Amino acid sequence: MQKILIGFLLLSFTTVVMAQKRKLPPTLNSWNHNEYAPKLTADGRTILYMSDYTESGKAEIFISTAIGNTWQRGEPMDIPNKDMIPFGAYNISYDGEKLIYAIRKGPNIGGYDIRFQQKQGNKWSPAINPGKPLNSSLHEMDPTLSADGKTLYFSRCETLDPVTGNCKIFAAEYLGDVYWKEPQEIKLDLASSSFVNPVILPDNKSLYFAALNNAGNYDFYMSRKEEDSWSKPIAMDFLNTDAHDRYIGVTALGDVAYIHEKDERGYDLFMVKVPEEFQPSKVYYLEGNVNNLPAKALVKAIDIETGVELSRFILDPEEKTFGVYLAEGHQVDFSIETKEPGFGYYSEFLDLQNLKSSQKVVQDITLASLQEGEPYPLSIAFKEQSTDFALNAEEEFTRLITLMKQNRNFHFRLEVYQRSITESEKYADSLPEIRYDTLLVSTNQTDSLTSEDNLASMDSLSTGNSFASETDSTAVAKEPSEKIVTIYHNDLTQKRADAIKTYLLDKGVPEDMFSTNGMGENTELKYSDSERKRNCKVVFRLE
Repeated sequence: MQKILIGFLLLSFTTVVMAQKRKLPPTLNSWNHNEYAPKLTADGRTILYMSDYTESGKAEIFISTAIGNTWQRGEPMDIPNKDMIPFGAYNISYDGEKLIYAIRKGPNIGGYDIRFQQKQGNKWSPAINPGKPLNSSLHEMDPTLSADGKTLYFSRCETLDPVTGNCKIFAAEYLGDVYWKEPQEIKLDLASSSFVNPVILPDNKSLYFAALNNAGNYDFYMSRKEEDSWSKPIAMDFLNTDAHDRYIGVTALGDVAYIHEKDERGYDLFMVKVPEEFQPSKVYYLEGNVNNLPAKALVKAIDIETGVELSRFILDPEEKTFGVYLAEGHQVDFSIETKEPGFGYYSEFLDLQNLKSSQKVVQDITLASLQEGEPYPLSIAFKEQSTDFALNAEEEFTRLITLMKQNRNFHFRLEVYQRSITESEKYADSLPEIRYDTLLVSTNQTDSLTSEDNLASMDSLSTGNSFASETDSTAVAKEPSEKIVTIYHNDLTQKRADAIKTYLLDKGVPEDMFSTNGMGENTELKYSDSERKRNCKVVFRLE
């Protein structure tokens, strides 16, 4: 299970802003022993590192988690054959659910291969050997998994000589189960005989790595993916020293790096502020809990323009905690859905095309427990002033149809509302609809008699014939008349309801399972930001 694809929380980040480098607390750094090679989960709340604070005095892999703002004391990890894992050649996936490391092929066999262990509750599964083509007859080292879990980066070395090394960086795409595509070399425009310890940042295009320098030590570099190639690497001089700079840990935002460095007592763990030019692209991180998850649920984020899945994982009801990392530049359909009858799903449209800055959103979600008569929102959106569906409607219809199949004992009543309706007798681009109203026009005025009658009345007045005047000046009352008035308005609710009906019928949904109604204006409903912007809300009720 992937629980948190990427996180955003940087523990004690505010202190790092003030100090460019800060030592981690004594619960991680021991007083008179050495700590090395920190690796972190995306949310910055789980750290793996090596420490020789052991009974044997030999360095082992330790793990610690943060509760609140406090790191708990690190403890040795229970990993089979951990003495066969080379120094620093391990990592933990961004979601904290996979342990990845290099290990000697056998007690009496040379060479190293990659292994995986999946988290199962508070324990780790038996080690999984992915086999070929990921592993080869050479040495596979320093594995790191991308935030979406789809690509593994690692070093493949001809020898393990720390000076010559002859290591290159490779990437392999995940096919499913234990299978991977043939690894492809990452070509880096840098004069070095050895490249090691790749770390792919959460944007999936910023790569940290270490390269052997002329003095026989390693320095940190960064390169960015540019379509099918990688940019010329830039030295990360804010981290590089005269010593062996090879091991680095990062979290989601990438504005803090974790390293080990020697001080007066030995090697300790530090966190260092990363300059903006070395940080990944802007990110959006959504995390929270599903409060009433009845069974396993599918969590999915899709780019609605391309149909590419940006993330996909199964959320376990025992965990309920989710986190999704999304890079800038996408319009996203995000959803959580379960197949359990009697429960609805959650969906949301996220416009991440022009993020002004990285964002973290914490949002607890409750899946609807379906009851008759209650309104449940649908993310069926329409183009502005149109009955044409917006891009993300296709995904929402798919979820709705699945929900209808799972709850066949209900009749689904779909209702379309607008937050405001405007109408006028004057045309405007914002009022695309026309209605013809018949108005009854009346008048209190009277029509005058003919000209001859008027003259006769005047003559009679001049002769003093008052009787003739009263008779000839009698007025004729005007009867009420009908008038056709053109009204321009923006009430699209019924036409949009009809469009929903047509779509569902075209998809084969029986007509007796649902009905659609345009409900006009309703200001009492709760509208999301996107619904308010589009001036449209679609809900369903069960009957």
